[in-house]
Amino acid sequence: MKLFRAFSSQASGRHRVLARPPQRVFLVQMISRRYCLAAVTLFAVQSMVALAGALDLVIPDLPSPIPFEFGRAIHLGFAVLWPLIGTMGMVYYFTAAELNREVFSPRLARWQFGIVLTFALSVYLSLSLRIGNGREYLEGMPLLYLGIGLALLLAAYNLVRTLWADKHHITPAAAIMTVGVLFLLILLLPNALHYNNPTLDEAAKFWVVHLWEEMAFELTTAGFIATFFIVSGLAVREQVEKWLYLEAGLAVSGGLYSTGHHYFWIGVPSLWLLLGTLISLLEVVPVAMLVQMTYVGFKSSKLSSKTGIKSKREKLTLWLILSSLIYHVLGASVLGLMITIPWVNLYVHGTYTTSAHAHLALFGSMGFLVLAACYYILSWGSEPTAKGYKAGVLAVLLLNIGLIGMGTALLVAGFVQTYLWRILGQDFMQVRFHLTPYLLARVLAGGVFALGDFLLIWQIYTAWWRTRKQNSPSSGH
Repeated sequence: MKLFRAFSSQASGRHRVLARPPQRVFLVQMISRRYCLAAVTLFAVQSMVALAGALDLVIPDLPSPIPFEFGRAIHLGFAVLWPLIGTMGMVYYFTAAELNREVFSPRLARWQFGIVLTFALSVYLSLSLRIGNGREYLEGMPLLYLGIGLALLLAAYNLVRTLWADKHHITPAAAIMTVGVLFLLILLLPNALHYNNPTLDEAAKFWVVHLWEEMAFELTTAGFIATFFIVSGLAVREQVEKWLYLEAGLAVSGGLYSTGHHYFWIGVPSLWLLLGTLISLLEVVPVAMLVQMTYVGFKSSKLSSKTGIKSKREKLTLWLILSSLIYHVLGASVLGLMITIPWVNLYVHGTYTTSAHAHLALFGSMGFLVLAACYYILSWGSEPTAKGYKAGVLAVLLLNIGLIGMGTALLVAGFVQTYLWRILGQDFMQVRFHLTPYLLARVLAGGVFALGDFLLIWQIYTAWWRTRKQNSPSSGH
C-alpha cells in the first residue's frame, strides 16, 4: 500500500488537451490505436459472455440461444484473442517510441489489423453457430487460426525489418518485444494442424495455453513496462534495462520447460513429473524480476511522495500495472506453484481450483497490463479530469474486488469439489449440488468485475474520442 500511496497524489483540475510531448509521433502509433480500441471492446463483450456463462451454471434452465459448451468456448476464445490484439497494438506503439523512429511498414501494420480482427471475429461467429473442433481454448476451426498466424507473421516480419534497418541502435526493450511476437507465431502454428494422437494434440495445445502467457506475453509486457518508464521519464534507462535482460532470459527458460506441469497426466514419460515440478519453481523468478524492475523504475524516477507523479494519465496507467503485479505474484506464481506439485495436482486438476488459477493468472497477469497499455495509447495527448481520474481509479478497484471475489469463490469451490468428489468419492452431480452457493458468489463477484470493466472502458472510450482527431493521419503528424 505504501507503493500505491507514494505515487498517487491528489488529482484536481479540469480536462484539457495537452500539447504534444517532445517525442515524435509516428504513423504506426496512430494505427496502434485501432488495435487497442478493438481489444478493449472485445474485453467488454467478454465480460458479458462470462457473466452469462457463470449465471448459467447456477440457473441451468436459463434461456440462451447458444448452448453452454459453445458459450464457454467463446469466453475462452475471448480470453486468448483480445489480449493478443491489444498486444499487437502495444508492441507497435512502444517499439516506435523506444526506437524513436517509424516501423518498417505502417501499411503492413494496417493490413495486419484487418486480418487479425477478421479472423478473430470469425472464430467467435463460428462458435456462435455451433461450429468448432472441441479443443479447449482453441475450439475454433484450424483454418481460422492460420489466419491469425498470418497476422502474427506480418507483425514479426515488420518488427524484424524495423530492427534490421538500424542494427546498431537496437534497444533491449524493442528486441525483447519483437522476440515475444516471434514466439507467439511459432507457438501458434502447430495448433493449426490436426493430430490423431491425443497426447500430441494436448502437448501442442499447451504451447498456446501455457507458453503464450508464461513466455511470449511475458516478454512483450516486460518490454512495455520498461519502455513506459523510460519514455515517460519515470526511470533511468540503465537501471531498468539491466533487470530487463535477466527477466527476459528467465521467462524464456522457465516458461519453456515448466510447460511440463501440464504434461503430468496426458500420456508422456514420467520424467515430465520431475521436470514439470522442478522447473516450475524457476517460473517464480522472472515474476520476481518483473516486480523488481517495476520497483527500480519507481525508485529511479526520483519523485518524492510529496510531489508524486503529476500526470493523472500516468497514475492511472500505473494503477493498472501494479494491479497486474499483484496477480503475477499471487495468482500465477503462488497458486500456480501450489497446484503444480504432482501429488496435489493429481487431486485438483480439472476442478474449480484450476479455474481459479486461470482467472487470476490469465487476466490478472496479462489483462491488466494490456489494459494499461491500451489506456495509455488511447489517451495519448490528453489528461483525465479530476472526476474522470477518480472514476478510473474506482474502475480499477472494482476490477480487483471482482477478480479477487471470483478467484476466491472458485478456489473454495475447488477445494470442496476435490474433497467430496476425489477424496470421499461422492457422485459428481451430487457434489455439483453442494457447489451452488460458491458459484453464486462467483456470479456476484463477476457482476462487480463487469461494472468495473464497463466503467474503465467508458473512461478509455472518452479519452479516445477526445483525442481521435489529433491522433488521425489527417492531423498532419
